[in-house]
Amino acid sequence: MSERDDQHRVDALREQLRALGYLDARVDRFVLGAAATRERPAGLALAASARIGLLAGVLLGPAAAIGLRARAPELVTSASDAVVFAIYLAGFFGIAAAIGAAFAVLIAGAIARRAASRPGFATHARRVAMLAGLAVGLACLAYLALWWRSAAGLAGATSTAWTLVVLAVAVSISLLLGHAVTVTVLAWLARSGFGAAMSRGLPLSSWQAQLPLGVISLAGAAAILIASTPELPTLAPPPITVVPTGQRLLVLAIDGVDLATLDRLRAAGRTPALARLLSGSAATLASDPDRDPARVWTTIATGQPPDRHGVRALESRQVAGVQGRLTSTSPAWVTLTAATDLIRLTRPSIASGDQRLMPTFWEVAARAGLRTAVVHWWATWPAPPNLGTVISDRAILRLEHGGAANGEIAPAALYATLEQTAGARRDAAKARAAAAALAGASPETAAAITRSAELDATIASLAGDRALGDLDLLVVYLPGLDIAQHAIFSGTVDGLAPSDAAARVAAIERYYEYLDGLTADLIANAATGWTVALVTQPGRVSRPGDGLLALSGAPASTARTAAPVVAITPTLLQVIGVPIARDLAGRPAGLFTAAFVHDHALLDIATYGARTASNRPGGGKPLDKEMIDRMRSLGYVR
Repeated sequence: MSERDDQHRVDALREQLRALGYLDARVDRFVLGAAATRERPAGLALAASARIGLLAGVLLGPAAAIGLRARAPELVTSASDAVVFAIYLAGFFGIAAAIGAAFAVLIAGAIARRAASRPGFATHARRVAMLAGLAVGLACLAYLALWWRSAAGLAGATSTAWTLVVLAVAVSISLLLGHAVTVTVLAWLARSGFGAAMSRGLPLSSWQAQLPLGVISLAGAAAILIASTPELPTLAPPPITVVPTGQRLLVLAIDGVDLATLDRLRAAGRTPALARLLSGSAATLASDPDRDPARVWTTIATGQPPDRHGVRALESRQVAGVQGRLTSTSPAWVTLTAATDLIRLTRPSIASGDQRLMPTFWEVAARAGLRTAVVHWWATWPAPPNLGTVISDRAILRLEHGGAANGEIAPAALYATLEQTAGARRDAAKARAAAAALAGASPETAAAITRSAELDATIASLAGDRALGDLDLLVVYLPGLDIAQHAIFSGTVDGLAPSDAAARVAAIERYYEYLDGLTADLIANAATGWTVALVTQPGRVSRPGDGLLALSGAPASTARTAAPVVAITPTLLQVIGVPIARDLAGRPAGLFTAAFVHDHALLDIATYGARTASNRPGGGKPLDKEMIDRMRSLGYVR
């Protein structure tokens, strides 16, 4: 067929479509204009569906980004994140809509053409096209209603008028896409040679039909919204009023502790400081089978399970151009992220405070007006500028690299003070760490012990720095034991000689003694009237034992009990007189004397509320790559 004949056929089809009223509206001309050049009916359907997909992407991409921001604030943390996700999702939904429209058009067209020989073909074709459009429009409307339902604060923070405006926009998008599918089905039939048998006009295209259809759709969307909206608290979290107990609290968290080993060393008199902490009340803590440290220690800090606090894994993925993070531990996800890392769509990232949805016990105490400080806890970067002193899990890295801060330490002025003494602190930590290694240990074991000991000594030094001021609550996390035993024992079970195993065990026992010395220093810095809480976890071991919460000081009894890890937060807050939120996942463990409980009745409030995202003071480099490298060198990531 010649080029002139091809053009004649295209012009004839366009005239036929125009005569049938299928090119009257701009959206119809956009969807069908280029499709009319396709020789085959299937080509027309696919070309038009691609245009419908483009239209859907432009309209649904921003809508989906807004819904994702409401559903996953730990992922979409800023307006720039929302823009990037709108672009990504526009492509995703555009492709999905194009495929869905193509199936709808081809299936509806095939159904309609079966009645080509019947007298009522025109009516039948219009009905089938209308139903195909309605099906696509209803699916789109249901989706948009549900993402709006997912928006946080819908029940109270969003006005009825604003909700109606959003639903009206959703109805308009749905009707537009449904109309585009309807006109494409009819154009497909015209291209298939049935145009002469079809009647003029598009079903449900007049305002007399669109207006009632829009009203019905709006009512349906509102019904979906009401039926699927859970009851959400509408009140802001109440103010937190402390009832003083006269106690100040030191929380010493040690990762990697094997309780049987600790008991043996304590009985032998090798860990006197830790023995003092274990002389009061204690509760054993069942271990989370998932030994991911960021997940476990955030559960301890918030009193909430991972599905509520949001930190599910130490290592996550950051989408290019987006500050938020994606997390998953499934094998399929690992394979997918390996591919997306390769093409630079995603990159590895370490769990941060941006992912955490719930406040920690020290943030609650700071909101209540207490003087608080936390040193080196997981997922504390970026440090909030108005919730006490925070020396985050990236603070040591920042002090090593120098330069402008990026939320590693709060208040921001503290960074300059600590930076002045960073060199001396580093030298002192190295000197102290040299005493941790066991004489005669292998070079690999000695290196692992020394590296861990230097890190713990640095953390203990920061916790004891006078610049932190007078405190009501000091929280310190020491990861060195877990790092050392993971490096020494990981992957060495098979084929390990008894003598080698004994040497490694001896090196770890020596590290317990080293930790006991650091503990003695931290306790010595706490003046009279302090309660000390020791929190331990077994670390990254394949068959973990129990963790431990031990209290020593005036409020502590001599009770021995068991408790879940979510009981730690309410127990610690009870020591310092902070009311306990009823929506915490646990209640205080029974570790207090009868006199303390009598004199300081347990108070409660409805909720502490959700954690708000932190602004990052300073414009320094965020040290993302350096943090990955540090975690890799310490054995946390591969």
